[in-house]
Amino acid sequence: MGYERILVGLDGSKQADLAYTAACDLARTFSAELYLLWVVNRDRGMDWSFRVSDDFYQDQAQEAEGKIKPYMEKAQKTGIDVTGKVIIGNTKTVLATSFPEEHKIDLIVLGDTGLNALEKVMIGSHTSYVLRNADCSVLVVK
Repeated sequence: MGYERILVGLDGSKQADLAYTAACDLARTFSAELYLLWVVNRDRGMDWSFRVSDDFYQDQAQEAEGKIKPYMEKAQKTGIDVTGKVIIGNTKTVLATSFPEEHKIDLIVLGDTGLNALEKVMIGSHTSYVLRNADCSVLVVK
């Protein structure tokens, strides 16, 4: 079984870096397209009483653009066909369904968790959500 389009979720964590390394190895092995995705999460620990301006999210997205660039350059140097995207949205649904469906992803590679213990209890693991809801194969890297 081979893969044609591989998605890896990035967030700056050690776990995401491990997933990135595994995704690059797989992309080279299968000559697959690699999609790097950094989601600026609009829903992280927010409730309706706490409103954040759109400018805040735009600033976060601009910062993420700078952070994703070195990952893209490193992959390109090894001959991988790579695309990097920064999206503002709900991390869980973007990673599990909307982005994979739009780009016909056949493998999602994620780190075990990029959340701290309190965030995991409060909002749940993005990785667990993706495992339960994605229509394609999911590889979790520890």
